[in-house]
Amino acid sequence: MNEQYKCFNLHGHTYLYELTFTFDAMETIGYALDFKEIKRVGCQWIDDLMDHGMLLNPKDEQVIKTVEDLGTKLWLMSLNGEGEYCNPSVENIAREVILAESILFEDYPLLEPTMVKIFETPNCWTECYYSQVPQKEKDNFYEQHYDQIRLYAQRKGILEYDDRKSDAVAL
Repeated sequence: MNEQYKCFNLHGHTYLYELTFTFDAMETIGYALDFKEIKRVGCQWIDDLMDHGMLLNPKDEQVIKTVEDLGTKLWLMSLNGEGEYCNPSVENIAREVILAESILFEDYPLLEPTMVKIFETPNCWTECYYSQVPQKEKDNFYEQHYDQIRLYAQRKGILEYDDRKSDAVAL
């Protein structure tokens, strides 16, 4: 909203993202967490909640109503508080993604989501470090989305990939 040039038009992007995690210790199998688990939980959340959806400023009421009427996927930006002005710029989207990842991976003690890099185009991107997100934005995001994202993570559960720790039999 309020963009007066090219981005004024209702449009989308084909984003590419990279998630970066840090770890202090590893499992004896040789990793802190199998990449399959990161994809199954963290990447799948992005696919389920944002991919092929409309990410909108909560003040863009006309477009929100249209999207709701169509019944399509909708994500309202929340860094400034519920219903407050917050454009879905690549910078703000990156902040919301890293905050969501911090919730999704709370139950993984060896791994910490550290950074997300989102490419808006092949040669334009932003990097957002969790540690650099202002506390007020964290609080606003958590207040609006924490319970929903925790429930998503709990429904996904945690899979054990080391067969020495699991009763599962490899096929």
